[in-house]
Amino acid sequence: MTATDQRVGNWGRWGDDDERGTLNLLTPDVVLAATKLPRTGKTYSLALPIQRSGVPILDYRGAPMRLALTHQSDVGMFEAFGAPDHVGANEDVIVLASHNETHMDALCHVFSERRLYNGVPAEAVTAAAGATKLGIDKTGPIVGRAVLLDMPAFLGVERVEAPRVFTSDDLLACARHEGVEIRAGDILLIRTGWVDAFLANAAAGGTDDTLMMQPGIGLDACRTIAQLDVAAVGSDNSAVEAIPFDEDRFLGVHIELLVKLGLPLIEHLVLSDLAADRCYESLFVAAPLPVTGGTGSPLNPVCIG
Repeated sequence: MTATDQRVGNWGRWGDDDERGTLNLLTPDVVLAATKLPRTGKTYSLALPIQRSGVPILDYRGAPMRLALTHQSDVGMFEAFGAPDHVGANEDVIVLASHNETHMDALCHVFSERRLYNGVPAEAVTAAAGATKLGIDKTGPIVGRAVLLDMPAFLGVERVEAPRVFTSDDLLACARHEGVEIRAGDILLIRTGWVDAFLANAAAGGTDDTLMMQPGIGLDACRTIAQLDVAAVGSDNSAVEAIPFDEDRFLGVHIELLVKLGLPLIEHLVLSDLAADRCYESLFVAAPLPVTGGTGSPLNPVCIG
């Protein structure tokens, strides 16, 4: 069965063999227009630090590890290359899950009814080969106009408490409050304040057992995101969607956006600096690691205000 045999969301919109989904909306004209947005030239990294503790980590994914490969104590390590004893190099091996830190979900990340985006069978992802279709290596660089929706500022709170589920009306009202328009091909960034509270609590030596209680968008918001032809959605929480899941539908927003629309999700963003400067519109630049067959990638997105 091809994607167009059973039309679902954006399946077949860019062809039955498409593996980029809504990133196809980032045409050269859209990208070129976005490069003209910066006014101050200030750069913002939206990434969490990659470290073993103090950041949100799900137990089954394990904490990242940085292992020494070569070190100053390895005297004579590079003699074969002609190096004297007083010259050497420090190198690491880094082991980390693809969905713990600030990261991007590939279109192969979630399946529903045994189908991935564009009707691709779930069996296209195997343990040995990884994703033979829709892998993160098919994503390419992402450059476009970012729109920040600062929900705590809009609602007049420091952070939005769970189990708040944002609707279409919430997103549109916040955009109007900020005086920004959400356009086709935009990268929509939604701040809840959750990760800021998590980091502050961890830095103070506290423990946080609220990892599975997070505000975020719900199923209703997916309708407007689809209608507006957004290219990607990112948030400062763990799943973009609210946890517990809206209407008790496991990964319901992932299914609506990632599977049905082919719309990539970016999670665990740090949006507080953008919000502090009220930088609601910026140039967004990110490049997932081209891991062949990868189901996602760590990411260090940068916005230029």
